[in-house]
Amino acid sequence: MRALVLCALLAGCARTEPKPAERPLGPGEISSARAGEKALSVGTSTKADVRTLLGEATVVDFASGYDVWVYRERSDPKGGATSSELVLLFEPSGILAKTRVR
Repeated sequence: MRALVLCALLAGCARTEPKPAERPLGPGEISSARAGEKALSVGTSTKADVRTLLGEATVVDFASGYDVWVYRERSDPKGGATSSELVLLFEPSGILAKTRVR
């Protein structure tokens, strides 16, 4: 019984380190490429819709008027997971034409 009481007292004195605050997502970063893709509608979503939902992207624009927007999934800070990318193709009209997660 004494051992149990002693363990309980020692456990109460144990110090736990606070969890470090997660930094906010930066431009072109998203938390989940698959979730981002599911939130969009090909043929309906506009550039403004995507920017509102996902934030700023890394943009590649072409002389033809088409744009490709790339969002990188934030990788696991412990280095365990490989990050994915959400790639979006916009028509010259600004409507989402195609999505791909790679």
